[in-house]
Formats: sequence, C-alpha cells, structure tokens
Amino acid sequence: MSGEPSTSRRVGRWVVAVAVGLVIFVAGIVVGGHPRQSGLDQLPTPLRDVLVGGSVGSLPDQVINVLADRYRGPIDRTELERVAAAAAAASLGNRWTQYLTPEQYRELMRASEGRYTGIGIRVKRSNGGIGITEVFADSPAATAGLAKGDVITSVGGIPVSKRGPEKSVLAIAGKLGTSVTLGIRTADGTTKTVKVTRGDVTVPLVEGRIRQGDGCKVAVVSLDRFDVGAGDAVRDEVTKLLGKGATAVVLDLRGDPGGLVDEAVAVAGDFLKPGQAVVTIEGRTTPEEMRKAEGDPIPADVPVTVLVDRNSASASEIVTGALKDNGRALVVGEPTFGKSAVQVTQRTTDGGAITVTIAGYLTPKGTDIGKKGVQPDVFVVDRPGTNADEALDVALARACTGKP
Repeated sequence: MSGEPSTSRRVGRWVVAVAVGLVIFVAGIVVGGHPRQSGLDQLPTPLRDVLVGGSVGSLPDQVINVLADRYRGPIDRTELERVAAAAAAASLGNRWTQYLTPEQYRELMRASEGRYTGIGIRVKRSNGGIGITEVFADSPAATAGLAKGDVITSVGGIPVSKRGPEKSVLAIAGKLGTSVTLGIRTADGTTKTVKVTRGDVTVPLVEGRIRQGDGCKVAVVSLDRFDVGAGDAVRDEVTKLLGKGATAVVLDLRGDPGGLVDEAVAVAGDFLKPGQAVVTIEGRTTPEEMRKAEGDPIPADVPVTVLVDRNSASASEIVTGALKDNGRALVVGEPTFGKSAVQVTQRTTDGGAITVTIAGYLTPKGTDIGKKGVQPDVFVVDRPGTNADEALDVALARACTGKP
C-alpha cells in the first residue's frame, strides 16, 4: 500500500500554530502573576478550562475542542479529527504508517480479498499503448470482447501516448457502473472503439498452467497476493500440476504486493524443509523472532525458479529471499520493490483504521531487503511493445535445471 494531501499539511501547520499560540499565552499569564491580574477570567469558558485545568483532555482533544467551539466559521468536527489523525501518523515519517479514512479502509479490505472496481484485465507497457496480457473470465472486459494481445491506444478519447501509460491505467479505473471508452488495436492490426462498463472484479488468488521448458514440462504458478489460504492454494496448485507431468516449478510473484506474514511463511514452507529459516522479524515493541518453515513441502529434487519484478513487495520478498538464501530457488527478473517492514492494521471508531509499522525483517542470511530489494540471479525485463513475455521465457529456459 505516501505523502499526505496538501490540505492536510496546511491544516496540520494551522493546528500546530494554534498550539504554539496557547503555549506563549500561558507563559505570559505565568509571568504576569495571579490569573485575575492577567485577565484569564475574561477568556471564553472552553479556552479557560484548557488553561486552568478544567475539563482537560489530550492535547489534540484540547485543540479540536477549542476550534469546534470557538472558530468563527463552520466546522466539521469529524473531518477535523481525521485530519489530526492523518497528521499524527504522517509526523513519524514512515510511509507505511498512516491513517485510513473509512473509504480507504474499505478499499484496502476489498483489495486484500482480490476484489476491486474495474474492467478486469492485466496489462503491460506496449509501444503506442497499453498491452492486454490477460482478461479475467466473466469480467466487464470479457463481456465487451477485449482479448489478450489487444493494445489499448486511448482512454476516454485521449491517446495513451499523450497521457502516458501510468495515468492512462488510472483513468481506466473508476466508480462502479460508470463507463470508459477505449481505443483498441487488435493483434491483427484492426482498430476499434469499445465502451466498457466498470464492475466488480475478483482476481483469482492463484493461477497455474503447464508450459514447456528447456527439456521438461514446467508448472507455472502465479500468486496474486498473500491473502488467507495462499500457502495451501500454492501447495495444491503445484501438486496438481506435478501430477499432470510437470517436473519443475516457476513461482511467478511479479506484481504481487504482499500481504500476510503467516502466509509468506506458509508459501516458503511449500518448498523448504521443515525447520529451515524463512525470516527474522525484529521491532521496538516486539521480541526478535525467527520464523521457520513447517509443513509438507514438495520433493526437494523438483527445481524451483522464482520470477519477480520491481512490484514484487513485502511478503513476496520474504518468500523470494528465503528460497534464495536457502539455495532452494533460482531468482529471475528485476530487483524487487524493497519493503522490509511489517505493519498491523487497527480499526478506529469512525470506521477507518490506522496502519502501524511495528517491525522490520531480515532474510535468513541477515539481509535487509529494504535497501536494495532482493537481487535476481538472472536479470531480465519484459520489453515494451511486444506481446511476448520475455521474463517468463527466460525463467522457463532455466527452470528445468534451476541453475543460471
């Protein structure tokens, strides 16, 4: 899952300025002697209560109470409290520690379950557009007739080449039930305009298929996120494909943003021997703990390759680092994102939540991947403008031996 909105920063400074003003005012009263001599009894009741110890709450409560009771203009107290909460979290300077509004928290929960509002496609950069690499079954994109290999050349009438691929992808997203018009270039060069109505899309947790490697059949298993059940789902899919004749495995973690630490340990345990180190977690308020593999891994003689990119983060990096450090897997792709922090999320009374970084983690060999990410054994990047998956092709070429 960055910086606070500019409005929050402005209000944050305003609140601080009020607090400083109170401190200076109190100092003046103390120097002046008896409160009555300094005119304290003439202050409005809420402010007098704060200064002389009446109904005193926490400092944020004091400031918000005064603003809500005395500010000359209209005040939305709930919004003021949310701004204060966001400013308090942001003040720690940790990008992963933040207050989430109720709307943001609901979206986080939906994303953790693989549910979102959109059209249901995976994409990659392509010359002059955005290449569609996958269309989810029963999705709005599938209903509209979009297909793998199509290239999106415009979104809402604005060419991707003008708006840029990242902003164009964001423009495809939108509210449930609304529509987006896409300019499409098909694999045979035909151009057309397609109107797609955004809907609820559920991304499968795990997807698997058998591909031909260099001398063997390879089970390619893609994990979308480390949600509850990821460890079992990966184990079941790998076992199924091995039963169909695959003799090597590619674990595709590209674009996987991570998720639950317990599931990272479980996925690593699908490939490591019980007792092998997976990750060491250490924090200020949590004791240092080494998490180890447990369970029933696949046979140790089955070669494993992990495929990653710069968007493989958090739990993805725990698994990649564990398999690499234990010599269990070859890592192919790009350096990973570099997120070596563990968060907990706690609900707040307004329906939002606060995510707090409570610890960091190290790979089995003591590497903090927050500095450079997990480095691949074989570096490869997909080339824009092609329908080929160059990174997967390289992984398949190495998969049967598991060696560079």
